[in-house]
Amino acid sequence: MEPAQEQIKDFLKKSDILSEEDINHFWENGKTEKISKGDYLIREGQICKKLYFVHQGAVSIFILSDGNEHVKDFSLSNKFITSYTSFQTEKPSSIYLRAERDCELTSWNKSFLNSLMQNNIQWIAFAKNMADYLFMRKEKREISLLLDSAETRYLNFLKEYPQASQVFPQYLIASYLGIKPQSLSRIRKIVGAK
Repeated sequence: MEPAQEQIKDFLKKSDILSEEDINHFWENGKTEKISKGDYLIREGQICKKLYFVHQGAVSIFILSDGNEHVKDFSLSNKFITSYTSFQTEKPSSIYLRAERDCELTSWNKSFLNSLMQNNIQWIAFAKNMADYLFMRKEKREISLLLDSAETRYLNFLKEYPQASQVFPQYLIASYLGIKPQSLSRIRKIVGAK
């Protein structure tokens, strides 16, 4: 079994919902893709018709306003990503997904994923679990932005993305944390001194 296939199988098996046959069928209908650092999976205004699994690399998820990138999230290896609202509504995306490192991915078309849901209740259960996880993660981040200090947000970020400082530019990390790059430099000095 190739490493990419093993990665996806391991990820899907953790749900304890899908059978080996379901997982194999899913893998067989994916398409392996490679994109270079700086390339986009989706840009604002495009309709997102794919779900991606990141095997290797790093992706930033952001919106652009007045020339400024406002980072919504990051994705590193072993994660599914998409422009969720565009994917679900088939309307133009408001967000960008950009490779911050060379990436190896597997993608699935929406039409294939829809057929899975129509023909197998286990995939509906899996999709609900994924959506629940993403919603709770989003809510946790929103609460943190409202209640936590910038230093606490940074420490929590390091727990979630321990290698992010070596992967993502500091201005993107600062944007994700809702602070200016200068504030991030100050916080990093404080945290490093502790």
